[in-house]
Amino acid sequence: MWPALLAAASLAATTPTEAPPTDDADALAVVDDEAGDSAAPVEAPPAGAPFGRIPPEVLRAVEASRHLPLPQRMAAVSEPLLGRPYVLDPLGEGVPPDPDPLVRYDAFDCLTFVEEVLALSLAGDPLHAAEIRNALRYGDAPVDYVKRRHFMELQWIAGNIADGWLVDTTREYGETIRLEREVTPATWAGWSRRARFAHEDHELPTGTMALDVLPLDVAREIAHTLRPGSLILTVREDRPWVPLWVTHIGFVLPGDPPRVRHATPMGGGGTRDQGLAGYLSHIAGYGGWKVLGIAVLEPVEPGPRALRP
Repeated sequence: MWPALLAAASLAATTPTEAPPTDDADALAVVDDEAGDSAAPVEAPPAGAPFGRIPPEVLRAVEASRHLPLPQRMAAVSEPLLGRPYVLDPLGEGVPPDPDPLVRYDAFDCLTFVEEVLALSLAGDPLHAAEIRNALRYGDAPVDYVKRRHFMELQWIAGNIADGWLVDTTREYGETIRLEREVTPATWAGWSRRARFAHEDHELPTGTMALDVLPLDVAREIAHTLRPGSLILTVREDRPWVPLWVTHIGFVLPGDPPRVRHATPMGGGGTRDQGLAGYLSHIAGYGGWKVLGIAVLEPVEPGPRALRP
């Protein structure tokens, strides 16, 4: 256990005080807050409700698309989920400190939406979607709050690349900016949102977080070349006192012009499609915590799939 008060005092001597959240940037480690528009809160389903059961229309989409390439499967299985409300951090482990359910299909945030689409698309049988969802969220660790990949740069991105679920393809689209920084106990001690996480101090991840970023002006020029199925991550400018850069994630749909499908609080909130060019233009206008660019991750087709006959 490290002395949090001393670490915070040391950090304050070398870095600026964290600015209060602006109306267009109030990011957390695992979810987005892309705009001042906030979706109305959605109540959790009542106890005993079948909110964790895959909806029949989704099962039908999985069955109908199972022989298609991965980007088309992602588009098909997520189509029935459009129009669902946006809820910040809707999932947990079903027990304290986060008693939210392990899965629900009535509401999403940006990351839980992408995780569910990948789980349904990569599984040869929807019965195995939970295994893939848990692998994306926890790696090979047990389902446990502390073992969850809460923090995008240090845990979710790095872990899922290492596990073979994703490949970083950002550098294929143009010259990138390399972000790299050490996260220490002092970083956590000085972050005002640290209290939102139920970790003990020694349970918070430390080490080097690194990311290749396609500058926003370049991203807007090459948007039409982004491969369908690619995950698009919104990356903010570096703030040395904040242990994250990524504040949003969605994926590119097949088709022309390219569109991004995501769960977002923008425009009243919900799971929706948006023109990719329009989305990139929108985030270019953020003021308080400016967007540096995007990172691009590509899901990996898992090879022969154990499909039902």
